[in-house]
Amino acid sequence: MLFAAGVAVGIFYYGVSEPLWHQSSHWYSNGGYRSQDEIDQFAMNQTIYHWGLHAWAVYLTVAVSISLASFRFKLPLTFRSGFYPILGEYTWGWMGDLIDGFSIVVTVAGVCTSLGLGAIQISTGLQRIGWVSDDLTADEKVNVQTATIWIVTAIATVSVMTGLDVGIKYLSMFAFSLGMALTFVIFLMDRSSYILNLMVQTFGYYFQTSIWQLPFHTDAFGQLREGEGRAVDGGAAAVWWFDAWTIFYWNWWTSWACFVGLFVARISRGRTIFEVVFYSLMVPLCYCILWFSVWGGIGIRQARQAMELEVLGATLANDTTWAGGFLQAGSEFCYDVPQQDIVIDGDTVFTNHLLGVTPVCKFDSANQDAAAFNVLYSFSYPDDFDVGYGPLLTVFFLFSVAVYFATSSDSGSLVVDFLASNGRMHHHWLQRMFWALTEGAVATALLNAGGADGLAALQAASIICGLPFTVFLLYLLQGIYEMCEQALDEDQELFEFKGRAFKMPVYGGILNTFEYLASLGSVHEARIAIGIDTPTMPHVIEFFQGLFVPMLSVFQIQSAMYPAAKLYNMFFTSIYTFLHIAWVIIFIMVGETEGLLAWGWVAYFINGILITGMKMDFRSTRRIHGNFIGDLISSLIFWPQVFAQLKIELEDDNAEVGGGAYDDAEVEAEA
Repeated sequence: MLFAAGVAVGIFYYGVSEPLWHQSSHWYSNGGYRSQDEIDQFAMNQTIYHWGLHAWAVYLTVAVSISLASFRFKLPLTFRSGFYPILGEYTWGWMGDLIDGFSIVVTVAGVCTSLGLGAIQISTGLQRIGWVSDDLTADEKVNVQTATIWIVTAIATVSVMTGLDVGIKYLSMFAFSLGMALTFVIFLMDRSSYILNLMVQTFGYYFQTSIWQLPFHTDAFGQLREGEGRAVDGGAAAVWWFDAWTIFYWNWWTSWACFVGLFVARISRGRTIFEVVFYSLMVPLCYCILWFSVWGGIGIRQARQAMELEVLGATLANDTTWAGGFLQAGSEFCYDVPQQDIVIDGDTVFTNHLLGVTPVCKFDSANQDAAAFNVLYSFSYPDDFDVGYGPLLTVFFLFSVAVYFATSSDSGSLVVDFLASNGRMHHHWLQRMFWALTEGAVATALLNAGGADGLAALQAASIICGLPFTVFLLYLLQGIYEMCEQALDEDQELFEFKGRAFKMPVYGGILNTFEYLASLGSVHEARIAIGIDTPTMPHVIEFFQGLFVPMLSVFQIQSAMYPAAKLYNMFFTSIYTFLHIAWVIIFIMVGETEGLLAWGWVAYFINGILITGMKMDFRSTRRIHGNFIGDLISSLIFWPQVFAQLKIELEDDNAEVGGGAYDDAEVEAEA
């Protein structure tokens, strides 16, 4: 179930095509001074980097967070529970609803990307074996893909309705078995010793380059366009390459994080954090290295052999199509491999060491969907069969993709069902059916909206949804840290907030209005009891003062903190006032004077740092729990709320705003 949910149809779609893509267009291959062997090994390294530890670490961030919250601290099995150490009781209000709601959108988008990839792959395969016409128009091809989505969605719907322990479990096991069986077959049909060597070699190179080098490589120079300082030697990466591959992958994995993370958490009850992390990182890594070494390794070997035949034809007769018939009829990329030695003037110029594997194809980037089928059709064994194993293996391949396709949909539907029902373990079958059908409908809409370039539409959906979700993952890391600090105490069953906290959190105060609106005026009694149902008048006044006259709030807070340092307070407030007015005016004028934009951002960030320093001093003197990162983010984005927060704290401490001070003796007494 882990693999069926975590990698799904993506490994079928990119298993052959991605390593072949990485033979060109990037910074490593375009340099012009590396050998073909080095470039091909880098292609494998880059591929495994996209599918290895860094991808699964995103899943585990969610899995560990939700597992701790649900199974250790008895919170609901839903995404919002991971934010409880940060948001407290606000987790069960409008903010938690927003988090779970956005998670549903992101999960559906991520799953639909895979559904679309599966539909594209299946429709291409059906054309290859002749079950669908080769000369379909763009609209007809989309219709075939749409029909594929709904057939598989129907299977997934039946699976998800039977639950995790019946349909999803056995369908996942069946999908995994099919994929491994097919992989083992082609491993034996091609040059097995080469694949094993590649597997070991790739494993070593992965830990050399993909742990420290590639994660920090941002292709800074390669993304410079013409006129911006692009390399004049022509050896830079294609401008689009990094965004189209690495950025797309990280957003795709992120959009899948809630789905796979919750699924991993659901099937990991009773295991330690070490077991979940180790087995959910190392086992998938080994599996991906095995998969891409077989599929991608065969694709690369055959592409190299095709290039070898192309060069051989040019050498023999100054013609790459040579009379020996290397170039396959009707093709520009595939070459028939001679099944006997080629002897010219008594010299053997070509010896076939792998009989029966023909034709072999170079990579056609305009038709990447066919890369896997080119590999399957290469196992033709012409001396024994008229058509070879290609059609049989292709049918096997398509069936495997369809089953993996179904497991993606049913697993995604189950997770979305958890999110939509606030973590309840048991749901009505109609609800699960609704989400399965919804995913099919969204995937269909994306493919139809994309038209001939449906893949671009699918990728765009993942990127749009994955990018903001990254912020959620960062906050989950803080939640994991705080839960782990308390998890070792076996006598403690529930999560406890330790240390002094602000009476009004940054996400409270005037933002409590959203709780009232989201509840249509019927706020839950538990939230009314702790005062997070509606904002009070001080909340409103201090917020709008901080928004429109922030310099007044700064002066009042500084004066309350340091009543004796009047000159310093006036100087601090003057600097803040100048910078605040400066960035506001500059941002208003930026449409007319573009060069001022940088100065506006400088003023804005210095302003945020000043507020951050003030808040950190405030927390330090009052022993209030917090951290620099949280203070900086809130000061940059929600500064009116920060001012309101500090002013409310001063009022509740019975300090006179604008002239009083917090008694240090009281601080010592509290400590």
